[in-house]
Amino acid sequence: MKAKLLKIDLSNKSFTTEDIPDTIIKHYLGGRGLGAHLLYTLVPPKTDPLGEDNQVIFTAGPASGTAFPFTGKSNVNTKSPLTGVYLFSISSGIMAEEIRKAGFWAVAVRGIANSPTYLAIQNDTVQFRDAAAIWGMEPAQAQQAMRDDASVQKAAAVTIGPAGEQLVTCAGVFTEDDYYRAFGRGGTGCVMGSKKLKGIVISGDTDIEIADKARFKAARKAVMDNIKANPKWVVTRRNYGTGGDMDKMHEAGILPSRNWQGGTFDNWANICPTTTGDEWPRKNIPCAPHCPAICSHYVEITKGPYKGARCDGPEYETIYAFGSNCGVDKFDAIVAAEQICDEYGIDTMTAGVTIGFAMECFEKGLISLEDSDGIALRFGDDQAMIAMLKKMANHEGFGRRLLEGTRRLSEEIKGSEAFAMHVKGMEFGGYECRGLNGQALQFAISARGACHHAYGLPARTEAFDGTRLNVEGKGKVLKTQAIGRIIRDSFIACTFPGPVLTNPILADTLSAIFGEPFSVDDLATIGERIMCQERLFNMREGLTREDDTLPARLLHEPKPDGPTEGYVVPLEKLKDDYYGALDWDLSSGGPTDAVLERLEIER
Repeated sequence: MKAKLLKIDLSNKSFTTEDIPDTIIKHYLGGRGLGAHLLYTLVPPKTDPLGEDNQVIFTAGPASGTAFPFTGKSNVNTKSPLTGVYLFSISSGIMAEEIRKAGFWAVAVRGIANSPTYLAIQNDTVQFRDAAAIWGMEPAQAQQAMRDDASVQKAAAVTIGPAGEQLVTCAGVFTEDDYYRAFGRGGTGCVMGSKKLKGIVISGDTDIEIADKARFKAARKAVMDNIKANPKWVVTRRNYGTGGDMDKMHEAGILPSRNWQGGTFDNWANICPTTTGDEWPRKNIPCAPHCPAICSHYVEITKGPYKGARCDGPEYETIYAFGSNCGVDKFDAIVAAEQICDEYGIDTMTAGVTIGFAMECFEKGLISLEDSDGIALRFGDDQAMIAMLKKMANHEGFGRRLLEGTRRLSEEIKGSEAFAMHVKGMEFGGYECRGLNGQALQFAISARGACHHAYGLPARTEAFDGTRLNVEGKGKVLKTQAIGRIIRDSFIACTFPGPVLTNPILADTLSAIFGEPFSVDDLATIGERIMCQERLFNMREGLTREDDTLPARLLHEPKPDGPTEGYVVPLEKLKDDYYGALDWDLSSGGPTDAVLERLEIER
């Protein structure tokens, strides 16, 4: 099986193809892992995220295009303009499938076009096409316009919105038309905008190789058998998606509210999918082909001040960011907020968390009505939230400052840094972690910032199994969970079906695809290698142990509510336990030469 990389240079409108060595595929698989290796290899140290030398690298995985269950995912890597460090981002959709069908495992784009451009890729042909007519379009319209212009209706398409064109650092990249699937986090859309790259359409008709079709069929059957054996899991996913247990999040005290001042939200039922379905019915839709769970939903608001608002989801993280985090208990307002973000082209999590931060600044008197353009940014005021979000989308007044994200805004507002909820410049996922030590550790050490996804999600287990306050052993637990997440991101598959898409099945599937044995232990080594590769990128950019930190609120301000009232995060002890579990150097927080040699990583 020959893996190929398509390298595109916008500056001189050229492209080349290269073979990716078999050892690289076996060491990094694809998806996130392959992207981490290529980013480290292709992007020089200290590169300007918005400069010619930064790359936008879309990657597929070994199972992409094979119709294997839960493989409708794609990955992108770049150097983030929001954080200034390593970034990967994952979306549902057919992008990875079409990359493989075009004959590639990865598409890497560098340079800066002379004028707005989109790329039309069909098999081994690349066209640099004029995007002037679609510059300024919102993402869904632009995707269809590209397909029409290139006469490829069945192609995968990704585009940026106006936010990316305006170099907003939290701009995303969107796919799947008006379902607005998003490579949302970290500002990949901003990087594409800096390259004057509106989007990409890609398609092909290459057959995907599978070495042992009988074994592959058996692995697929094992997944489907597990689904049949876990009907409750499937029903819960289909009915409620990712936000179906907000009651448990509230009761456990881990639902962030009012810019993380606490971890409970008394009005959770007003925004939870399990309790709002009668008033706001949601329609099941698959987030991508080959998904037997169909846990995504579509909702349209039919009454009230936000009548006509619509979105896919909203997912838990969006509900948290615009809901409990802003003190807002109106589901229809959250839908309206997501629609604005989708059509403008920005990450809902950065937008919602930054607005929540501004609300606390306003209530503490750190910003005035004059500063906020006359909008009284108070927790619970959904109209103020939407008004400010519209200012962000229109690039107006105080809204322009919010678009820079929480870290940059806190640097401007004196006295606010202690409650600026970010790590390394990326805003938090929705799990209040005082008294949730594994999750606190994950937020602190994650390569891309305060990300709930990158290294597993300890919160969902430790909050309910009696281990949430443990310190010793948390490093080993996090290492195991991180490896599991990284492998799925590199395979590349959805992370939610853990109970049915197990590590033994993943190993069997890879063995079938490659015709060579892969064991569960092999997967663990690959996941550890990718974790180190991501860390090496950030170390090369100057990050050290000191950058694996949390906001002062979580370290020094005792939690005011919930079962872990009074707790703060014992971060330094947790970091020691984590670095020790990986055999990394305790002083630098990075892999030692011995670890790199064992994992066969070249620095």
